[in-house]
Amino acid sequence: MVGFLSDDELSSLKIVNMALHGVSGAEFVPQPARSVEHEDFFLARIRESDAAAVFGFDPASSTKRTIESIATGALSFETGAQTLAREFNRFHDGTSREGAFFIFELSAGLPNIKFFSLIKYDYEEVVEQTDGNVDAMLRLIVQAFVAGKRSIQKAALVRVVDGKAESGLCATDRIKPGPDIGDYFAKYLEVNRTRSDEDLSRAVVKVLREVLTEHADDLPEKDVAAAFRRAQAHLHDRIMVTEDSVRDAVLAAAGNPEDEKTIGRIDRTIGRRVKSAKLEGLAFAPDRKIIKKPAMLRLRTTEGVVVVYPDDATAMVNREKTEAGGETITIRTKKVTDERIVSENARIKTR
Repeated sequence: MVGFLSDDELSSLKIVNMALHGVSGAEFVPQPARSVEHEDFFLARIRESDAAAVFGFDPASSTKRTIESIATGALSFETGAQTLAREFNRFHDGTSREGAFFIFELSAGLPNIKFFSLIKYDYEEVVEQTDGNVDAMLRLIVQAFVAGKRSIQKAALVRVVDGKAESGLCATDRIKPGPDIGDYFAKYLEVNRTRSDEDLSRAVVKVLREVLTEHADDLPEKDVAAAFRRAQAHLHDRIMVTEDSVRDAVLAAAGNPEDEKTIGRIDRTIGRRVKSAKLEGLAFAPDRKIIKKPAMLRLRTTEGVVVVYPDDATAMVNREKTEAGGETITIRTKKVTDERIVSENARIKTR
């Protein structure tokens, strides 16, 4: 799935210019622009960094302004890339590992649209081995990536249309959980979060409702409401919500169908709805006030029997009225996992 970039942009992406600088927070050594090398390798890395935008540029961002100057030709790519790398090195603090900072200018087939990718590789050992020699650094980065794919520490993707950078941009940072980025990267880019975890959680709830409604015929007893509660419960306790976890939640709510055609239909709908909600490539902590667990029902009979069960457990708990005005309550379970004798105090608390 795609995020910031469209399907057409992803398929037609080409590297026009590239530059590489060592960054460490020490004295900055500007490097010339390079001929495009290992294009397929770096395009794959750029695509891997693609995710829906949750950040926006401050209108006065100097990084945004420098990118626009490169795009319009007011600055040469080489000069602009050196400016971008010099500023990144200035913000690079003592807690960050030395590494390599790449700037890529890209096209996707339309002359009025350009893309810029900024990637910081966390390869302190590569920098140490090469003593800042960028040719050796580039070679070792490509060789080492197979053994350490988490080495992309920070990345940003910017779209420039007719010389103006769009406000929304893709920015990712390995050191931060979910969609957040570290302080120094945010200060360097001069961006602010534009979509909160609450916003993203609301978008996920909307996706769940839309997908399950569209596939009502594939749900147990065609009960959309019950399936929706099950899907929310599935996501509620997740540390992070991702595209994969949304898919798991929907399939679980649909009773984990085994028919491949059914799974394929549901997958296509999930992909379409996730894309429309601009959730591709994102991972975020669920807002549990929005992605809710089903309520617990508590019954107490005149005989002192207490039953507590989730509101959506109607497939396991069956209640039938009797002619005498009582009820027959049947609980179907795969296994009883806890059975104990409780104290009188515990019995009093359940009354």
